[in-house]
Amino acid sequence: MKEASPVRIAAGLALAAGLALTERPARPAGATPPDARAVLARVQRAYSSAPSFTANFVQTYAPAGFAPAAPETGRVTLQAPDKIRFDYDGPEGKLFAFDGKAARQYVAADRQMIVKTLPASDRERLPLLFFESEETVLARFEALAADGENGLADVSLTPRSGGDPAQIVLAVAATGEVKRLVVTDGAGNRTTFTFSQKAAGARRSLSDFAPKPPAGTKVISE
Repeated sequence: MKEASPVRIAAGLALAAGLALTERPARPAGATPPDARAVLARVQRAYSSAPSFTANFVQTYAPAGFAPAAPETGRVTLQAPDKIRFDYDGPEGKLFAFDGKAARQYVAADRQMIVKTLPASDRERLPLLFFESEETVLARFEALAADGENGLADVSLTPRSGGDPAQIVLAVAATGEVKRLVVTDGAGNRTTFTFSQKAAGARRSLSDFAPKPPAGTKVISE
Protein backbone atom coordinates (compact mmCIF):
# COMPACT_ATOMS: atom_id res chain seq x y z
CA MET A 1 0.00 0.00 0.00
CA LYS A 2 1.38 3.38 -1.04
CA GLU A 3 2.36 5.86 1.68
CA ALA A 4 -0.05 8.62 2.51
CA SER A 5 0.61 12.27 1.81
CA PRO A 6 -1.27 15.41 2.83
CA VAL A 7 -2.94 15.54 -0.57
CA ARG A 8 -4.35 12.08 0.08
CA ILE A 9 -5.42 13.35 3.46
CA ALA A 10 -7.19 16.15 1.68
CA ALA A 11 -8.76 13.50 -0.55
CA GLY A 12 -9.98 11.52 2.44
CA LEU A 13 -7.03 9.53 3.75
CA ALA A 14 -5.58 9.83 7.24
CA LEU A 15 -2.24 9.07 8.78
CA ALA A 16 -1.21 7.23 11.87
CA ALA A 17 2.05 6.97 13.65
CA GLY A 18 1.21 3.63 15.11
CA LEU A 19 1.31 5.73 18.23
CA ALA A 20 -1.84 4.89 20.10
CA LEU A 21 -2.18 7.08 23.13
CA THR A 22 -0.54 5.35 26.03
CA GLU A 23 -1.87 4.86 29.51
CA ARG A 24 -2.28 8.17 31.31
CA PRO A 25 0.04 8.89 34.23
CA ALA A 26 -1.55 9.18 37.63
CA ARG A 27 -2.55 12.74 38.49
CA PRO A 28 -0.90 14.20 41.60
CA ALA A 29 -3.33 14.80 44.45
CA GLY A 30 -4.93 18.22 44.13
CA ALA A 31 -3.69 18.80 40.57
CA THR A 32 -6.08 20.58 38.20
CA PRO A 33 -7.00 18.70 35.01
CA PRO A 34 -6.18 20.45 31.72
CA ASP A 35 -8.81 22.79 30.31
CA ALA A 36 -9.48 22.39 26.58
CA ARG A 37 -10.15 26.07 26.02
CA ALA A 38 -6.92 27.09 27.75
CA VAL A 39 -4.86 24.51 25.85
CA LEU A 40 -6.27 25.64 22.50
CA ALA A 41 -5.51 29.26 23.40
CA ARG A 42 -1.89 28.27 24.09
CA VAL A 43 -1.66 26.61 20.70
CA GLN A 44 -2.94 29.70 18.88
CA ARG A 45 -0.50 31.94 20.75
CA ALA A 46 2.41 29.59 20.05
CA TYR A 47 1.80 29.64 16.29
CA SER A 48 1.03 33.38 15.96
CA SER A 49 4.07 34.69 17.86
CA ALA A 50 6.27 34.84 14.73
CA PRO A 51 5.69 35.35 10.99
CA SER A 52 6.28 31.67 10.20
CA PHE A 53 7.41 28.42 11.77
CA THR A 54 9.19 25.30 10.60
CA ALA A 55 9.40 21.87 12.20
CA ASN A 56 10.48 18.35 11.42
CA PHE A 57 7.66 15.87 10.91
CA VAL A 58 7.02 12.14 10.76
CA GLN A 59 3.85 11.18 8.89
CA THR A 60 2.26 7.73 9.04
CA TYR A 61 -0.97 6.37 7.63
CA ALA A 62 -2.86 3.46 9.23
CA PRO A 63 -5.84 2.20 7.21
CA ALA A 64 -8.58 0.68 9.35
CA GLY A 65 -7.89 -3.00 9.99
CA PHE A 66 -4.38 -2.94 8.51
CA ALA A 67 -0.87 -2.31 9.73
CA PRO A 68 0.45 1.25 9.42
CA ALA A 69 2.27 2.15 6.22
CA ALA A 70 5.95 3.02 6.34
CA PRO A 71 6.43 6.49 7.83
CA GLU A 72 7.49 9.47 5.76
CA THR A 73 9.65 12.30 7.10
CA GLY A 74 10.46 15.85 6.14
CA ARG A 75 10.13 19.50 7.05
CA VAL A 76 6.90 21.47 7.42
CA THR A 77 6.49 25.24 7.10
CA LEU A 78 3.48 26.95 8.73
CA GLN A 79 2.39 30.54 8.16
CA ALA A 80 -0.73 32.15 9.59
CA PRO A 81 -3.52 32.40 8.83
CA ASP A 82 -3.83 29.47 6.43
CA LYS A 83 -0.64 28.48 4.63
CA ILE A 84 1.34 25.28 4.93
CA ARG A 85 4.02 23.38 3.06
CA PHE A 86 5.47 19.87 3.52
CA ASP A 87 8.85 19.10 1.94
CA TYR A 88 9.51 15.36 2.03
CA ASP A 89 12.80 13.56 2.42
CA GLY A 90 13.72 10.90 -0.09
CA PRO A 91 14.59 10.59 -3.78
CA GLU A 92 11.07 11.22 -5.16
CA GLY A 93 11.32 14.99 -4.70
CA LYS A 94 7.82 15.26 -3.23
CA LEU A 95 6.19 18.30 -1.74
CA PHE A 96 2.69 19.34 -0.69
CA ALA A 97 1.67 22.99 -0.35
CA PHE A 98 -1.54 24.84 0.49
CA ASP A 99 -1.86 28.58 -0.18
CA GLY A 100 -5.16 29.14 1.64
CA LYS A 101 -7.31 28.06 -1.29
CA ALA A 102 -5.65 25.40 -3.42
CA ALA A 103 -3.49 22.42 -2.50
CA ARG A 104 -0.62 21.35 -4.72
CA GLN A 105 1.17 18.02 -4.61
CA TYR A 106 4.29 17.79 -6.74
CA VAL A 107 6.38 14.69 -7.30
CA ALA A 108 9.55 15.41 -9.25
CA ALA A 109 10.16 11.72 -10.04
CA ASP A 110 6.75 11.54 -11.76
CA ARG A 111 7.04 15.01 -13.35
CA GLN A 112 3.49 15.62 -12.17
CA MET A 113 1.62 18.17 -10.05
CA ILE A 114 -1.94 17.76 -8.75
CA VAL A 115 -3.83 20.98 -7.99
CA LYS A 116 -7.03 20.82 -5.95
CA THR A 117 -9.26 23.40 -4.27
CA LEU A 118 -9.89 22.05 -0.78
CA PRO A 119 -13.35 22.08 0.82
CA ALA A 120 -13.65 22.78 4.54
CA SER A 121 -13.75 19.07 5.45
CA ASP A 122 -10.40 18.45 3.76
CA ARG A 123 -8.80 21.55 5.28
CA GLU A 124 -9.59 20.15 8.74
CA ARG A 125 -7.17 17.30 8.04
CA LEU A 126 -4.22 19.70 7.89
CA PRO A 127 -2.54 21.51 10.81
CA LEU A 128 -4.38 24.75 10.01
CA LEU A 129 -6.35 24.91 13.25
CA PHE A 130 -3.05 25.70 15.02
CA PHE A 131 -3.66 29.27 13.85
CA GLU A 132 -7.27 29.54 15.01
CA SER A 133 -8.59 31.07 18.22
CA GLU A 134 -10.13 28.78 20.78
CA GLU A 135 -13.54 30.37 20.12
CA THR A 136 -13.31 29.52 16.42
CA VAL A 137 -12.24 25.94 17.08
CA LEU A 138 -14.89 25.37 19.76
CA ALA A 139 -17.61 26.71 17.49
CA ARG A 140 -16.99 23.71 15.20
CA PHE A 141 -15.86 21.04 17.67
CA GLU A 142 -16.77 19.53 21.00
CA ALA A 143 -13.50 19.46 22.96
CA LEU A 144 -12.28 17.24 25.78
CA ALA A 145 -8.87 17.66 27.43
CA ALA A 146 -6.98 15.04 29.43
CA ASP A 147 -3.48 14.41 30.73
CA GLY A 148 -1.30 12.87 28.03
CA GLU A 149 2.02 11.11 28.06
CA ASN A 150 5.30 12.86 28.90
CA GLY A 151 3.60 15.88 30.43
CA LEU A 152 1.55 16.71 27.33
CA ALA A 153 -2.13 17.65 27.31
CA ASP A 154 -4.32 15.70 24.88
CA VAL A 155 -7.25 17.62 23.38
CA SER A 156 -9.81 15.51 21.52
CA LEU A 157 -12.00 17.39 19.03
CA THR A 158 -15.25 15.95 17.68
CA PRO A 159 -17.17 17.86 14.96
CA ARG A 160 -20.42 19.31 16.28
CA SER A 161 -22.09 18.70 12.91
CA GLY A 162 -20.71 15.19 12.43
CA GLY A 163 -19.03 14.12 9.21
CA ASP A 164 -15.34 13.84 8.41
CA PRO A 165 -12.91 13.91 10.05
CA ALA A 166 -14.60 11.98 12.85
CA GLN A 167 -12.00 13.01 15.45
CA ILE A 168 -8.89 15.15 15.76
CA VAL A 169 -6.50 14.77 18.70
CA LEU A 170 -3.77 17.26 19.56
CA ALA A 171 -0.93 16.41 21.96
CA VAL A 172 0.19 19.80 23.27
CA ALA A 173 3.20 20.88 25.34
CA ALA A 174 2.97 23.51 28.08
CA THR A 175 4.41 26.04 25.62
CA GLY A 176 1.52 25.48 23.20
CA GLU A 177 3.69 23.58 20.75
CA VAL A 178 1.78 20.70 19.13
CA LYS A 179 3.87 17.56 19.34
CA ARG A 180 1.38 15.22 17.68
CA LEU A 181 -1.71 15.57 15.50
CA VAL A 182 -3.93 12.52 14.97
CA VAL A 183 -6.80 12.61 12.45
CA THR A 184 -9.35 9.78 12.25
CA ASP A 185 -11.93 9.65 9.49
CA GLY A 186 -15.39 8.13 9.55
CA ALA A 187 -14.11 4.81 8.20
CA GLY A 188 -11.57 4.46 11.02
CA ASN A 189 -8.51 5.31 8.91
CA ARG A 190 -6.08 7.19 11.09
CA THR A 191 -3.36 9.70 10.27
CA THR A 192 -0.64 10.92 12.62
CA PHE A 193 1.82 13.75 12.27
CA THR A 194 4.54 13.86 14.92
CA PHE A 195 6.39 17.18 15.09
CA SER A 196 9.76 18.16 16.56
CA GLN A 197 12.30 21.00 16.52
CA LYS A 198 9.80 23.82 15.98
CA ALA A 199 11.58 27.05 15.03
CA ALA A 200 10.37 30.59 14.28
CA GLY A 201 11.20 32.22 10.96
CA ALA A 202 10.62 35.22 8.73
CA ARG A 203 7.52 35.71 6.63
CA ARG A 204 7.64 33.54 3.52
CA SER A 205 6.72 34.44 -0.04
CA LEU A 206 3.34 33.33 -1.36
CA SER A 207 5.22 31.42 -4.06
CA ASP A 208 6.51 29.05 -1.37
CA PHE A 209 2.93 27.90 -0.82
CA ALA A 210 1.85 28.06 -4.48
CA PRO A 211 4.94 26.63 -6.20
CA LYS A 212 5.17 26.52 -9.96
CA PRO A 213 6.45 23.22 -11.37
CA PRO A 214 9.34 23.01 -13.82
CA ALA A 215 8.63 23.16 -17.56
CA GLY A 216 7.41 19.85 -18.89
CA THR A 217 5.53 18.91 -15.71
CA LYS A 218 2.06 17.43 -16.18
CA VAL A 219 -0.45 19.48 -14.18
CA ILE A 220 -3.73 17.82 -13.17
CA SER A 221 -6.53 20.01 -11.79
CA GLU A 222 -9.18 18.36 -9.62
